[in-house]
Amino acid sequence: MIEAAERAGHYMPARVPNIMAALTRGADDVRMKQAMKRAEKDRVTRIEQDRRGRERQFMLGDRYSVMASRADYADASSDPDARQWVDLVFHEIMQRPLPDQYELRRDVWRVHVVQLDGGTLGAVVGGDCTQTADPAEITSVAEQLIARFEGRA
Repeated sequence: MIEAAERAGHYMPARVPNIMAALTRGADDVRMKQAMKRAEKDRVTRIEQDRRGRERQFMLGDRYSVMASRADYADASSDPDARQWVDLVFHEIMQRPLPDQYELRRDVWRVHVVQLDGGTLGAVVGGDCTQTADPAEITSVAEQLIARFEGRA
Protein backbone atom coordinates (compact mmCIF):
# COMPACT_ATOMS: atom_id res chain seq x y z
CA MET A 1 0.00 0.00 0.00
CA ILE A 2 2.85 2.35 0.88
CA GLU A 3 4.71 1.55 -2.37
CA ALA A 4 1.56 2.15 -4.42
CA ALA A 5 1.06 5.53 -2.71
CA GLU A 6 4.68 6.53 -3.39
CA ARG A 7 4.40 5.47 -7.07
CA ALA A 8 1.30 7.63 -7.35
CA GLY A 9 3.41 10.58 -6.15
CA HIS A 10 2.16 10.81 -2.59
CA TYR A 11 4.69 11.59 0.09
CA MET A 12 4.75 8.94 2.82
CA PRO A 13 6.52 9.84 6.07
CA ALA A 14 9.06 7.35 7.39
CA ARG A 15 6.91 6.42 10.37
CA VAL A 16 3.95 5.27 8.24
CA PRO A 17 5.19 1.64 8.12
CA ASN A 18 5.38 1.63 11.92
CA ILE A 19 1.87 3.07 12.17
CA MET A 20 0.55 0.45 9.71
CA ALA A 21 2.25 -2.35 11.65
CA ALA A 22 0.74 -1.05 14.92
CA LEU A 23 -2.72 -0.88 13.32
CA THR A 24 -2.34 -4.45 12.04
CA ARG A 25 -1.25 -5.67 15.49
CA GLY A 26 -4.17 -3.81 17.08
CA ALA A 27 -6.65 -5.38 14.66
CA ASP A 28 -5.12 -8.81 15.33
CA ASP A 29 -5.44 -8.22 19.08
CA VAL A 30 -9.11 -7.26 18.72
CA ARG A 31 -9.81 -10.37 16.60
CA MET A 32 -7.97 -12.55 19.12
CA LYS A 33 -9.94 -11.10 22.06
CA GLN A 34 -13.20 -11.63 20.18
CA ALA A 35 -12.23 -15.22 19.37
CA MET A 36 -11.32 -15.84 23.01
CA LYS A 37 -14.68 -14.44 24.18
CA ARG A 38 -16.53 -16.64 21.68
CA ALA A 39 -14.50 -19.69 22.77
CA GLU A 40 -15.24 -19.01 26.47
CA LYS A 41 -18.94 -18.57 25.75
CA ASP A 42 -18.95 -21.83 23.75
CA ARG A 43 -17.07 -23.61 26.56
CA VAL A 44 -19.61 -22.47 29.16
CA THR A 45 -22.47 -23.56 26.89
CA ARG A 46 -20.86 -26.99 26.35
CA ILE A 47 -20.36 -27.45 30.11
CA GLU A 48 -23.98 -26.55 30.79
CA GLN A 49 -25.24 -28.87 28.05
CA ASP A 50 -23.05 -31.69 29.36
CA ARG A 51 -24.34 -31.11 32.90
CA ARG A 52 -27.95 -31.15 31.66
CA GLY A 53 -27.21 -34.35 29.77
CA ARG A 54 -25.85 -35.98 32.93
CA GLU A 55 -28.44 -34.81 35.47
CA ARG A 56 -32.19 -35.26 35.75
CA GLN A 57 -34.60 -34.05 38.40
CA PHE A 58 -38.36 -34.47 38.42
CA MET A 59 -41.37 -35.19 40.59
CA LEU A 60 -43.00 -38.61 40.67
CA GLY A 61 -46.55 -37.95 41.75
CA ASP A 62 -46.85 -35.10 44.21
CA ARG A 63 -44.92 -36.72 47.07
CA TYR A 64 -41.59 -37.91 45.65
CA SER A 65 -38.63 -36.01 44.27
CA VAL A 66 -36.37 -38.01 41.95
CA MET A 67 -32.80 -36.98 41.20
CA ALA A 68 -30.49 -38.86 38.86
CA SER A 69 -26.88 -38.37 37.82
CA ARG A 70 -25.10 -40.22 35.02
CA ALA A 71 -21.54 -41.42 35.62
CA ASP A 72 -19.53 -44.55 36.45
CA TYR A 73 -20.50 -46.10 39.79
CA ALA A 74 -19.20 -48.87 42.03
CA ASP A 75 -21.04 -50.67 44.80
CA ALA A 76 -18.78 -50.01 47.80
CA SER A 77 -20.83 -52.06 50.26
CA SER A 78 -19.15 -55.10 51.79
CA ASP A 79 -22.63 -56.64 52.27
CA PRO A 80 -23.72 -58.31 48.99
CA ASP A 81 -27.42 -57.71 49.85
CA ALA A 82 -26.97 -53.99 50.50
CA ARG A 83 -26.08 -51.47 47.82
CA GLN A 84 -23.96 -48.41 48.44
CA TRP A 85 -23.25 -46.81 45.08
CA VAL A 86 -20.35 -44.36 44.92
CA ASP A 87 -19.15 -42.23 42.03
CA LEU A 88 -16.11 -44.11 40.79
CA VAL A 89 -14.10 -41.00 39.92
CA PHE A 90 -14.74 -39.42 43.31
CA HIS A 91 -13.92 -42.71 45.05
CA GLU A 92 -10.60 -42.94 43.17
CA ILE A 93 -9.75 -39.34 44.06
CA MET A 94 -10.35 -40.13 47.73
CA GLN A 95 -8.05 -43.17 47.29
CA ARG A 96 -10.34 -45.52 49.14
CA PRO A 97 -10.17 -49.22 48.30
CA LEU A 98 -13.28 -51.00 47.14
CA PRO A 99 -14.30 -54.23 48.92
CA ASP A 100 -13.22 -57.55 47.38
CA GLN A 101 -16.76 -58.21 46.16
CA TYR A 102 -17.91 -55.09 44.36
CA GLU A 103 -20.00 -54.38 41.31
CA LEU A 104 -18.97 -51.82 38.74
CA ARG A 105 -21.43 -50.10 36.40
CA ARG A 106 -20.19 -47.71 33.75
CA ASP A 107 -22.23 -44.87 32.22
CA VAL A 108 -25.38 -45.50 34.24
CA TRP A 109 -27.82 -43.36 36.23
CA ARG A 110 -27.59 -43.15 40.03
CA VAL A 111 -31.20 -42.61 41.11
CA HIS A 112 -31.99 -41.00 44.46
CA VAL A 113 -35.58 -40.60 45.72
CA VAL A 114 -36.77 -38.39 48.57
CA GLN A 115 -40.28 -38.19 49.97
CA LEU A 116 -41.53 -34.63 50.31
CA ASP A 117 -43.31 -33.44 53.42
CA GLY A 118 -45.37 -30.32 52.73
CA GLY A 119 -43.00 -29.08 50.05
CA THR A 120 -39.85 -29.67 52.11
CA LEU A 121 -37.57 -32.68 52.15
CA GLY A 122 -38.93 -35.49 54.27
CA ALA A 123 -37.78 -39.09 54.42
CA VAL A 124 -35.01 -40.48 52.24
CA VAL A 125 -36.64 -43.24 50.22
CA GLY A 126 -33.40 -44.70 48.89
CA GLY A 127 -31.15 -44.93 45.89
CA ASP A 128 -29.96 -47.40 43.30
CA CYS A 129 -28.40 -47.50 39.84
CA THR A 130 -29.89 -48.27 36.47
CA GLN A 131 -28.47 -51.10 34.37
CA THR A 132 -27.76 -48.90 31.33
CA ALA A 133 -27.48 -45.25 30.29
CA ASP A 134 -31.06 -45.22 29.02
CA PRO A 135 -32.85 -42.38 30.86
CA ALA A 136 -36.13 -44.29 30.56
CA GLU A 137 -34.84 -46.64 33.28
CA ILE A 138 -34.75 -43.82 35.86
CA THR A 139 -38.50 -43.85 36.45
CA SER A 140 -38.58 -47.64 36.74
CA VAL A 141 -35.82 -47.68 39.37
CA ALA A 142 -37.51 -44.81 41.25
CA GLU A 143 -40.85 -46.64 41.26
CA GLN A 144 -39.18 -49.80 42.62
CA LEU A 145 -37.54 -47.77 45.41
CA ILE A 146 -40.86 -46.13 46.29
CA ALA A 147 -42.68 -49.49 46.32
CA ARG A 148 -40.08 -50.93 48.73
CA PHE A 149 -40.29 -47.80 50.89
CA GLU A 150 -44.08 -47.85 51.04
CA GLY A 151 -44.03 -51.58 51.81
CA ARG A 152 -41.92 -50.87 54.90
CA ALA A 153 -44.11 -47.99 56.10
